Amino acid sequence: MLAKCGLKQNELLVVAVSGGADSLALLHFLRRSGYPLLVASFNHRLRPEAEADVAHVQQIAQGLGLPFVTDSADVAAHAGAEGLSIEEAARELRYRFLFCEARKAGAQAVATGHTADDQAETVLMHFLRGAGLAGLKGMPPRILLPVFDAEIPLVRPLLDWTRAQTEAYCRENGIQYLTDASNADTTYFRNRLRHELLPLLESYNPQIKQSLAKNALALQGDYELLNELTNAVWVRVVTASGKGFVAFDLLQLREMSAALRRTLFRRAAFTLKPGLRDIDFDALERAASLKPVDLAGGLKTILEADTLYLATGEAGLPKNRPQIREPLALAPGRNEIGHGWVLTCELLNTENRTPTSDNWSQHTDIWSASLDADLTAGKLSLRPFRSGDRFEQLGMPHQTVRLSDLFVNLKVPKRLRKHWPVVCVGEEIAWIPGLRMGERFKVTENTRQVLRLDIKKLP
Repeated sequence: MLAKCGLKQNELLVVAVSGGADSLALLHFLRRSGYPLLVASFNHRLRPEAEADVAHVQQIAQGLGLPFVTDSADVAAHAGAEGLSIEEAARELRYRFLFCEARKAGAQAVATGHTADDQAETVLMHFLRGAGLAGLKGMPPRILLPVFDAEIPLVRPLLDWTRAQTEAYCRENGIQYLTDASNADTTYFRNRLRHELLPLLESYNPQIKQSLAKNALALQGDYELLNELTNAVWVRVVTASGKGFVAFDLLQLREMSAALRRTLFRRAAFTLKPGLRDIDFDALERAASLKPVDLAGGLKTILEADTLYLATGEAGLPKNRPQIREPLALAPGRNEIGHGWVLTCELLNTENRTPTSDNWSQHTDIWSASLDADLTAGKLSLRPFRSGDRFEQLGMPHQTVRLSDLFVNLKVPKRLRKHWPVVCVGEEIAWIPGLRMGERFKVTENTRQVLRLDIKKLP
C-alpha cells in the first residue's frame, strides 16, 4: 500500500499521531522506512485525559528524535456553532491543523493511520447511508482534499493492515500505545458499526472486514474509469460556472442516462461545496429527474429555459438576459443598458425593400424589432417591467394581455422579471425584447421609415 501513496523518499511527511496503536505503528513504520517526519498531535478537548495523551505522543517523538507540533480546539463548541456532528467537527478541525502544519513545514503529504478496519467501517457506513459508487469505493491510499489544501495530499499507508496487526506490531516493537475510551462509546455512529454491526456480520462471514476492504479497492478502479467518462462529458455539457453555481445544457442532459446525470451532479456539488462528506443516492436521484429539487448542503437545482443550474441559490446566478433598473430615454445610435448590454436604434429607409422581402415586422431574432418610425415620434424610452403592465401584442389587434401572464407562459425566470426591459412610446408598450412585438407600432406597407432596434450583449 505504501507504493500506492506515491511518496518521495527524501521529502518530509507530517504524521498524524493520536497515541493509539494505529498511529504509533504508522509512525514507527514510516521512520523505519527512512522518511523524514514531523509528528503532529491534535487535542480535541473531548476527554479529561486528552492533554496527557498529547504529552505521551510528545514524549515518544522526543525519544525518536523527531520534531513535534500540537494544537487544540473546542470540538464540541465548533460542532454546535456549525451544526455538525462531533465526528464531523473533530475531523474538520484536526485536518485543518494537520494541513496547516504541512504547508508551513513544506511537507510532501499528511499521513494518517487508517487501517483495513477503518476502510470496512467507512464502506459499511456509506452503504447504510445510501451512497453510490463514490461512497462504496471507500478511502483511497492517496487523495487531495481541496477544502484543506489543493496541493498537499492525504496518504494512508496502512490501509492493508488490520487493527489487530497494528496492535501486534506495537507489542513486538515494545511500543506503548494508548486506548481511547471514547472508542467504546456507542452513541457515535461509527462506534456502533464497530462494536455492534460488524461483529454480527462476522458471524455470517468471519472475513467481512477484509471482504469490504477488497471490494473498496476493486471499486476504486471502476471509479477511476467512471471519472474518465465524466471528464469527457463535463467539458461538453457544462456551459458556465461561477461562485455558487454550475450551469448545464438541459437539452444534452435529457439525452443522457440517469446514472450519468447523477455522476455529473455529484461532481458539481463537490465543486461548489468541497467540504461535503457525501450525498445520498436519493438526493442525486431527485436531481437526475431534471426537476427543481433541494439536493444537499443548501444546494438546489434550478431550471431556466434550456439551462439547469446546480446552485447555492438564485442570487448568484448569471444575468443572461438584459436587465434595467431605471427608465432610460432612447436616442439614435447606441444606448448603454448596463451589465454589458446595449440597445441600438437605427433609422432605415423603406425604399430599399424589395417586393419579395419579408415583412419587416416578422423577425426571427427575438432581440431585434422594427417599428414605424413616424409612430414613435421621438418618444421612445426603455424602462423596467411594472406590475399591471398590459399591451397589445403583434397579430392580436384590439386585445391586451398582461405582461405578467406572458412571463409565465413564456417561462421567463422569476428572478429576471422585475427588471425585464420594456420599450415604450410614451406610456404605451411597443416591444418587449426577447418576447413579443406590439401591434400598433408595426411596420406596414404605408411605413416611410423604419426604426430598427437591436439588443445585444457586448463580448
